[in-house]
Amino acid sequence: MSIRVSSGLFKSRRLECPVKGVRPTTDKVKEAIFSSLAFEIKDAYILDLFAGSGNLGIEALSRGAKHATFVDSLAHSSRCIQINLSSLDILENATIIRSDALSFIRQCTATFDLIFMDPPYNKGLASKMVPHVYNLLKIGGIVAIEHSPDEIIDMQPWKTRIYGDTMITYIKRDES
Repeated sequence: MSIRVSSGLFKSRRLECPVKGVRPTTDKVKEAIFSSLAFEIKDAYILDLFAGSGNLGIEALSRGAKHATFVDSLAHSSRCIQINLSSLDILENATIIRSDALSFIRQCTATFDLIFMDPPYNKGLASKMVPHVYNLLKIGGIVAIEHSPDEIIDMQPWKTRIYGDTMITYIKRDES
């Protein structure tokens, strides 16, 4: 399976996608996310949790983000991200970490401007992890959580959108 970068420096470039254990963000949902975040991406530091192919983080780099950190627990996903970054010649703008997301979040001391979180649906991971992920946001930073509309995120959203069986909840870290 392959997917494409939809805009920016690497527009239309193909990305490899792991065949097993990954549900890539659809083009429609990806476009919606990046339209919502258009002014947040330039020079941003990105965290792509449950990264899979690295699709969202690479899209952000293509649109002007400064650096992306990709976290996924699967070896074949980490290899796929490495291949994608190498093919675009942007390894120097990225860090790939093979770890389960919760362990990474609990140990991480860095903060990010923008966090993409796309955990497996209906396992309670989105709602369980979002308070921890929120702490990794810089002031004014945003986390975009891709999840099932059936899973309730128990934090005040900045905005939400539904696209079929996918809901995107955006949470912005306040100035306080």
